[in-house]
Amino acid sequence: MRRFSVFLLCALFWLGLRAQGPALPSDFRQHSLTQYNASLLNATYAYDWNRPNSLSVWSRWQWQTIDGDPSSIFANYSHALGSKSIVGLGFLQHNTGVFLNTGGNAKYVYAFPLNDDVKLLAGINAFAFQQTVADELYVANEGLSQEELESFEGFRVKFSPALRLMVNRFGVGLAFENAFGFNLSDSESATANNFKTILGTLSNDFPLAIFQDWGESFFRPVLYIKSIPDMDSQFGINGLLSTPKFWVQGGYNSFYGVSGGLGATFAKSFSIGGLVEFGMDTELDAKDPSLELIASYYFGKKEEKVREPEPKEVEEVAGEDQMNEEALRQEELERQRQLALQREQDSIARAQQLAMELKAQRERDSISALQTQKVELRPNEKYEEVENEEGLEPGFYLIANVYGTQKYFDNFMNTLRKKGLEPKSFYRKLNKYNYVYLERYNSMDEARKARDSKFFGKYPDKTWIFRVRGN
Repeated sequence: MRRFSVFLLCALFWLGLRAQGPALPSDFRQHSLTQYNASLLNATYAYDWNRPNSLSVWSRWQWQTIDGDPSSIFANYSHALGSKSIVGLGFLQHNTGVFLNTGGNAKYVYAFPLNDDVKLLAGINAFAFQQTVADELYVANEGLSQEELESFEGFRVKFSPALRLMVNRFGVGLAFENAFGFNLSDSESATANNFKTILGTLSNDFPLAIFQDWGESFFRPVLYIKSIPDMDSQFGINGLLSTPKFWVQGGYNSFYGVSGGLGATFAKSFSIGGLVEFGMDTELDAKDPSLELIASYYFGKKEEKVREPEPKEVEEVAGEDQMNEEALRQEELERQRQLALQREQDSIARAQQLAMELKAQRERDSISALQTQKVELRPNEKYEEVENEEGLEPGFYLIANVYGTQKYFDNFMNTLRKKGLEPKSFYRKLNKYNYVYLERYNSMDEARKARDSKFFGKYPDKTWIFRVRGN
């Protein structure tokens, strides 16, 4: 009870000093993080927004120049553990103007696939930090003793769980910035300093075809609302245009105001950017703009561009091929002349020709049978049929997954190969998606048998059937 009274007294002094200006919320002020280090906003964003494996550093100077306070610094490394889980380690220093928190951060995220288009992401941020009074000189001048000052300090641990439901590219997120925590330096209170800061988000990624030659590009709007104890709830919107070469963002927060920022990526690995935020409320007229800087380095493998041959090289290769074809043709003519002298060899040649004709006829009959084969769908059976598809042989394809993003497509193909499978794929220009299939079959019965047996025990996840009828 004594410590609560001291804290209340200090808070009243602090609010009295700032009676001419707005009180600063105790949250991390991370509402503008959309390109890198977004896991501080919601732990599950480490899964896709943080671009594992990468090291990112974010800093913010609130309403002041670079030499002023309050400020925040967050350095974070994200690492992928396969296709479903992400871990991270980081350093965080956060100054609220009253308290200075300095310590570390650890996170874990796991993806639970619910079906082909839906997944649930669950994650948690853990913070361990030393809390000290940021301005001891001011508090001391208000008549508080050194013992009372020390009661505000201590080593604390806090946990911030988060969830996000993804339906294709649309996401609904919920995060508790400080769900529960412990003051390890206070033996009298194991659950001191617990409070609730809740953040809800809505987001969607819209692919941008105009920048697709550079790689995956998208526009991401984010709507959010944030409740903070003893203060009005914050709400806002962010918009991010992201390409492999640059990004541009803008946003509005009901407390902090409007913001705009941009950044660039060099050599597909190093990114740097900045953001400026201006207060819109009349209480913030005397405040300088807030400044943010972000830098990130990607440790993953860069895609190597295949060198196309020069026209001269193409001509030389074509000339060599023509010479080789002519030599092979002369050898074949000589062999045919020798075979003509021997009756037995003629008989063998005629038999071979007949076998080839029979084989060709069987192939034509097989294609005809595929075209005319009727399919009666079972209840709730996932099945798609097209008349023809460029480059695809008629038949029944056992589909494992469909991707519109190259990075996730490559990760899934590598995962299947590591499991000992030999996945194949095709690209449909109609919807611009990559289809990953395990095998092609000549009949619906064969495809169903492979599907119902979980690809004969080799692939435990769901599959469905895609048919190419053929002309």
